[in-house]
Amino acid sequence: MATKILFLINYAGNGGSEKYVDDLVRIFTAQGEDCRLCYNVPGALSERLEARGVPAFRLDFSRRAALASARKLAGYCRENGIDVLHAQYPAENVVALLSLRHYPAPKVVFTNHLTLRAGRLWRMINRALTPKLHRAIAVCAEGRRVLIENGFPPEKVVVIPNGVEPDEYPVKDLSVRPELGLGEREFMVTTLARCVPEKGLGFLLDAVSKLRGMTDRPFRCVVCGDGPLLPELKEKAARLGIDDRVLFAGYRSDGGRILRAADLYVNSSSSEAMSFGLLEAMNAALPLVVTALETNRELAEGGPACGIAVEYGDAEGFAKAVLRLMEDEALYREYSANARRKVLEVYDLSKLAGDVYRAYQ
Repeated sequence: MATKILFLINYAGNGGSEKYVDDLVRIFTAQGEDCRLCYNVPGALSERLEARGVPAFRLDFSRRAALASARKLAGYCRENGIDVLHAQYPAENVVALLSLRHYPAPKVVFTNHLTLRAGRLWRMINRALTPKLHRAIAVCAEGRRVLIENGFPPEKVVVIPNGVEPDEYPVKDLSVRPELGLGEREFMVTTLARCVPEKGLGFLLDAVSKLRGMTDRPFRCVVCGDGPLLPELKEKAARLGIDDRVLFAGYRSDGGRILRAADLYVNSSSSEAMSFGLLEAMNAALPLVVTALETNRELAEGGPACGIAVEYGDAEGFAKAVLRLMEDEALYREYSANARRKVLEVYDLSKLAGDVYRAYQ
């Protein structure tokens, strides 16, 4: 008999958590499970899933609507025989747990996509409600520590890293470069990141400015993503005199093409749990230069190493790490091979999906 799984996410947009939900829905549906979506703000995820025939409905996850939404959610679960409520963020988790007061049958599972310490009020809420939680999934060890600090019962928190579907043979594809205005000989550095503060793109521009003064080799940093800081970042690039070295490509639905055309992937985040962009880059056999967050460092420098981690804010050190991989061909080849190997051995999406499904049991 199929397990009925309802995924809860406030904004059904384009980010990493949306990809997480999309991947799980696709895999679980293929194995015969009954997957559904509950969201508040529509976006690319809700559009994709609804186009594929996945049942969906909207629910307000705001604080003022939490109690009323919990009753509505319980009614939906009762009418549709939902077995698992899989929440993606704290607000959704609270509504799911409150719904158990009206209909206690579903198991509530929460995935923590963040590594943010909660304030006193949220810790109190978590201590009051999370004993009813079936399981909390952290995508990295740091995420598990944060959940426990934030009031989650330690015995209910498990670590299940994110994953990607390994490409059988990653092949270089430069076809997107002319569309972007890049020459074949330009060293292409790229990142897939929304233009929001925690992605550290202002710091990345500082590093690009430093790099420009370190090498005469042609290079371009391609930033793929939209967001509220995009105009400010464009202004900063112009002010630094590097607007000929940085290309803001906006949101791209062809991230795979971008990665297959690139030479190096960078992550400049000041806060991150586990980046899907990094995993996709490793799947495309790209070496990495990342900020030294715990999970970034593990992906880049944990055995076998496939990149270099630099402290956030050290623009010169970040630029030197990029330059090293631009100039050291032997190291570049070693890191490229290791990136692919780590995906196959540790971060295969099928393993993630299997571990998540077992967390439902």
